[in-house]
Amino acid sequence: LALDPGEVREIAQLPDLMRALFHRITDDRTGWLALLELRLEATRRPELRTALTETLRTNLNANIEGRQAHGLPGDDTTTVLLYYAISGLILEQLTVPDVLAAFDVDRLIGDFTNRSLGDQ
Repeated sequence: LALDPGEVREIAQLPDLMRALFHRITDDRTGWLALLELRLEATRRPELRTALTETLRTNLNANIEGRQAHGLPGDDTTTVLLYYAISGLILEQLTVPDVLAAFDVDRLIGDFTNRSLGDQ
């Protein structure tokens, strides 16, 4: 779920970063849906689960390290919470988008990002 360093530098606010990430993934849905299929297959194949766990853990750690390196607000727990919040929102948007039809997704992203940060 990471953005490259060039994209991070261009986006001043964390909610904007999260929106950019959401739109980049939902605009090119094939890769994320393939990862979802891989996750499902990993529930049936322990050797695949081991490899996928390592890959996803590495990705999560890269997000934590990226936030630290770029001086983005929040702490490691905030990064994990936002990682899974945006993952869930992406899952819903790519699989059953009508569930969120009544909501402004960009506003939701801003709200959960800002609420995760609290009074920072």
